[in-house]
Amino acid sequence: MIEAAAGAGYPMESVFALEGDAIQGAIEVSAEVMRYLAPTLHPRGPVAVMRIPPSGHMTRACLVAYDLSDPGNLGTLIRSAAAFGMDVGVTAASADVWAPKTLRSAAGGHFATTIEQDIQIGDLRDHGFSIVAAVPRGGSDPGILRTVERAAILIGSEAHGLPDQLGAHVKVTIPIGVESLNAGVTAGILAYAYGRDRDREGSGPGSASR
Repeated sequence: MIEAAAGAGYPMESVFALEGDAIQGAIEVSAEVMRYLAPTLHPRGPVAVMRIPPSGHMTRACLVAYDLSDPGNLGTLIRSAAAFGMDVGVTAASADVWAPKTLRSAAGGHFATTIEQDIQIGDLRDHGFSIVAAVPRGGSDPGILRTVERAAILIGSEAHGLPDQLGAHVKVTIPIGVESLNAGVTAGILAYAYGRDRDREGSGPGSASR
């Protein structure tokens, strides 16, 4: 994660490493101090301190976390967006984008995509995004996504899903043989479905919508 942040040009204020790890430029600390610094139970380090970047501004097709309260699912959504060349939108009632669990689940994805926070669905529509709602049943096959330009694919929480009044242009349902998929997995499948044919044409979802 630290390598991803540094590689994307995000400055580190401090980097801490365990004594004997010999990481260039890091402040060496004891295992006891590392446990105090890190949010995990048995941290290995290194641990870095950086300023949280300001909210970005989405220009590409995107995955949208709609009131997604689980930080693990939010992190997976961010990682999926980064993997398939999409931006990320997050509504105000979602989990903290920069919470430690969200960061760990995203595995560096924060620094490989644009994340816009506190978004309003109406604003997405006004800015030319095609609203796509992921629903557990009754929607079209994800293959329909190949016909949608500049999609904003909304992923709701597992507990509450998406409200009916969103006025989505398209609703999609992943055909599965179990009751449901978690939100993070759903985001990854739909991001792949959206970008698959565009990548074959040499114009992935990022380049097609910039």
